[in-house]
Amino acid sequence: MRRSPFVVVILLLMLIPLVAGATLECPSKAPADKVICRLEGNGTGKLYLKSVDGVPAEDYTIIIEHNSRDVVSSSNFHDTFEFPAEVFLWANNALENIVGFYVGSIPSWLLMNKEHTFVFELVMENGSRETFEKKIFLVTNPNWGGLKEDLVDSLRGAFILWIILSVFWGIAEWWRSRDFMRFIEITRLSLSSTALLIVAMFSLFNFRPVTFGIPYYYFGHEDKLWGDIVVWWGIWALTTLVPLYIFTYLRVAPDLRRMTHQELLSELRKQKLTDCSGLAWFIAPLALVSGAIDSKIEILPLISLVVVLAMFTHYILETLLKPEGVLFINLVIAGFLALKYRPDFAFVALLVILLFAVYVIQKKCLKRFTTEKERLIAEIEERVAKI
Repeated sequence: MRRSPFVVVILLLMLIPLVAGATLECPSKAPADKVICRLEGNGTGKLYLKSVDGVPAEDYTIIIEHNSRDVVSSSNFHDTFEFPAEVFLWANNALENIVGFYVGSIPSWLLMNKEHTFVFELVMENGSRETFEKKIFLVTNPNWGGLKEDLVDSLRGAFILWIILSVFWGIAEWWRSRDFMRFIEITRLSLSSTALLIVAMFSLFNFRPVTFGIPYYYFGHEDKLWGDIVVWWGIWALTTLVPLYIFTYLRVAPDLRRMTHQELLSELRKQKLTDCSGLAWFIAPLALVSGAIDSKIEILPLISLVVVLAMFTHYILETLLKPEGVLFINLVIAGFLALKYRPDFAFVALLVILLFAVYVIQKKCLKRFTTEKERLIAEIEERVAKI
């Protein structure tokens, strides 16, 4: 008896196990607090969130709904469910892991209102696997109120510390310089010097949301996050060093005049400019990309290099490189970071602006040091000649 082709196909389908491919459909744009996707297909399995923007997902929660029954898939628990089903993902929780993976202590809203790549894996009961890569633009409103409150609290504390420090600094400066500096000069010096130190301290501990979070929120792209972070470490170092370099500039004349007042001509001739090398900033991104930041043994020589560069400022600026040479090296390093790590243009531009600011400060600092030193030496020599 001859079977028709139709009957043969039916028999083959009955003999071959039915394996239906699953599909996951997600919106191209969704609220960050709840992304709703649709898993189509037949069978049962478990759903995993493998990564977000290439970073392994370690903290996430997925609710899966099938026939009015909810199951949970999270970073530490995965329940079996039957599909087709609705998939509810709390994406903002998953994004917090990215922030902690790269930076830490940065508000998670900086990653909002951007497109992110989510990689899901469906493991079916028969052992087969399906991987889904979905790009979703997450929409939300950043918590500007929380950021403002944190910054206001930090600024209030910095202002109180500045007042206290200015008083004690002013008293100490008056005691050391009362014979050759006017009270108004001492007051101006103590207020400005302590203000710069507070700015440097504020940068060290509180500038991450300002120098990185806000620029990245407005100008950053999710696929350039690592590059932005690498360059930002240099920016962060410069926002600390620039106030300290200005502090060095303010201290040049009083320190030299103090030696003149004591008529220490031999010591005055030996005096060298310090703490303004302009090269220490690159140690920060170097520590980050080398992994030394996580090792107490490896970070120690890098920190020591900062001190060495500060001590050799005079030789760097007057003998070896000059301020123009320092600027050239800094721009070369900035160009290398830009080409290797591909950050957003906004971060490169901010880095270059700060490097030119360092150049201007160095020029002024070196000129003031040289001019004041020569003037005071001539003044002492003239005073000695008259005796």
